Amino acid sequence: MKYKTVREGQQAVVYNHLGEGRLIIGPERVFLYRERLQYLKSYTANQYQFLVLKDKDGIVTHKRGPCEIFFNPLVYDSIEIKDATKIDANHLIVVYKRLKDNDVQRRIIQGPTVFVPEAEEWLHQFSWHGCESSNKARMIPGLNQFTQLAVIPDQFYYNVRDVRTLDDTMIVVKLMIFYELKEILKMLDKTHDPIADMINAVCADVITFAGKNTFEDFLKNTHRLSELPSFPQLTQRANKIGYEIQKVVFRGYHANDRLQMMQSSAIESRTQLRLNTEIEEMKQRLQNFKLSKEQARTKLIQDMEKAEQDHKQLIANMKQVHDLEIKQMDHEQALKIATMTTTSKLDDQKDRNSKDVEHLSKLRDLGVDVTLYLTLQHTPSADEEIRVSTVPNGTGSRSPTSTTL
Repeated sequence: MKYKTVREGQQAVVYNHLGEGRLIIGPERVFLYRERLQYLKSYTANQYQFLVLKDKDGIVTHKRGPCEIFFNPLVYDSIEIKDATKIDANHLIVVYKRLKDNDVQRRIIQGPTVFVPEAEEWLHQFSWHGCESSNKARMIPGLNQFTQLAVIPDQFYYNVRDVRTLDDTMIVVKLMIFYELKEILKMLDKTHDPIADMINAVCADVITFAGKNTFEDFLKNTHRLSELPSFPQLTQRANKIGYEIQKVVFRGYHANDRLQMMQSSAIESRTQLRLNTEIEEMKQRLQNFKLSKEQARTKLIQDMEKAEQDHKQLIANMKQVHDLEIKQMDHEQALKIATMTTTSKLDDQKDRNSKDVEHLSKLRDLGVDVTLYLTLQHTPSADEEIRVSTVPNGTGSRSPTSTTL
């Protein structure tokens, strides 16, 4: 006999001596007589988890978090905490649910969301070809297993091996395939591994392409391996399983060691010749560049000399024009001064004549004989020499002809 305390927030089961049990929910003080108390374990799920409850009768239920359940052995057989499925915006999941009439219902849940399945639901498990970690171009069946399917464009590398050309040359063709999921239901109904279908189809297309060309023709037509029309079986198969092939990129090829060595030697020779050609072209272009620059420099010097001569000639012409203008101005100034002097003399003479006329008029008015006055005004003085000369006439005598003062 003893007492046991079940605290608040705890639960316990009390078993009697007959094996019967009863549930105790705290807080409670329990008296035990021929009984055994067992505390129950608490299972707590947050908002991104859920609890899987399995009853004694085999019924399984899921309880979404946040929640808390005590493991009651009288009711439950087991309790398990599981994480909910977090789905991003570019992913989706395929959920199956068993109905009461044993039918199965399928639905697709697109992210972003947090998915908690019901007890009758399960997720579709995808098992596809996956690339090997050490060699991305090698695909291994069933390596890529997942439940969330990406709905964004994706790509994978693949090397098509044992490709034989028309002249029996064995090569390995390296490709990169870009694809995008368009119809999820068609993909679920038509294939269980779309990557395997794409690999088989692209192998068929590459083998068909190489079988129509010799090795030399294959090297000339490698650009066609980056064009979608060269892969009809790949595009057709992708459309049937709900995918779209966006593009295929040719990443190169690999032949056997001997052929590869010969090819490398030929490539090296061609590269060396091309480099020599480019070097010679660079030299010629450099020489042409120097000549053109020298010619341009010579022309520039000639233009500068011509401009200098033109400038000197312009200055000389301007100086000559300036001198002529100065001489013209001096001539005009002298002519103006002479004209002014002549005009002044004429005006003075005119004034004197006017005064003389006025004086003679006054003398005439006073009764003076003007003729006599003028004669007297012009009579020679005593110191003047009077010379008389005679000219013989027809009678043999001489007569006076003129008088010179």
